[in-house]
Amino acid sequence: MIIIILSLGLIGFIVGYLAFKQGWKRHLIGDLGLILLVSAAVLMIGNDTKHWGMRQTTTSQTTTLKSTVANPYVKLLLFEPVKKSDTEKVYVYRTTTNHQRQHTAVSLKTVNRVKTAHIKTARLTTKTTRWTYKNNFWRWLYAGTGSHKTLVKRQNTFTLPKTWATLSVSQAKWLDNQAKSESTKANATIKATVTAKVQAARIADPSLSTKQVAALTKNIEQAASAQAKQQEPVLIAKLIKQAQARSIH
Repeated sequence: MIIIILSLGLIGFIVGYLAFKQGWKRHLIGDLGLILLVSAAVLMIGNDTKHWGMRQTTTSQTTTLKSTVANPYVKLLLFEPVKKSDTEKVYVYRTTTNHQRQHTAVSLKTVNRVKTAHIKTARLTTKTTRWTYKNNFWRWLYAGTGSHKTLVKRQNTFTLPKTWATLSVSQAKWLDNQAKSESTKANATIKATVTAKVQAARIADPSLSTKQVAALTKNIEQAASAQAKQQEPVLIAKLIKQAQARSIH
């Protein structure tokens, strides 16, 4: 509507002072057109620079998250440094309803926070503040001049369970490689332990049958695997600390 008022003011101003050389019609139409023209221009400038007729409105949305990568050892939230910065980061995440990776915006108006809590499910809470119309009158007045939903600020808060870890993409790659290496070492250790114990048992009792040896081997493997499984959380925690101590780049 403000565009129409601006156009009517311009037309009235031009017609009033050009079509009529003198008399009350010239001043009535020309002055009224000038008033409309200036008023509309001031309103548009005020709306554009001072957000006249608008207010800040904040909306909040919470989504549940799953590990950014399918890591069998630990659930991760990843981030990527922005232009080799040590403080500016883009967080990479996945929601439980979307398998595709998503990331936070690279913007001075976006703030990201990560915190841990005694919860079972990770979640992301996004609070978005925008300029919106105060009421229908202002919406009607500025109709046709744009959406006027300018972003003021956005805050992303990642709330993670204590069992999660936050790593850069580079750190996560290192962790994955180290975990696989440690797993290979653990399997080799289990195999060597089983072989040594079975050989010792056969030396101690040469009369063991094939079935008895097979049963003994199975029991030793299960015991060795269970022991390795118990030590796994401590090892993973150690590797995570080592990964977090590395450069994020």
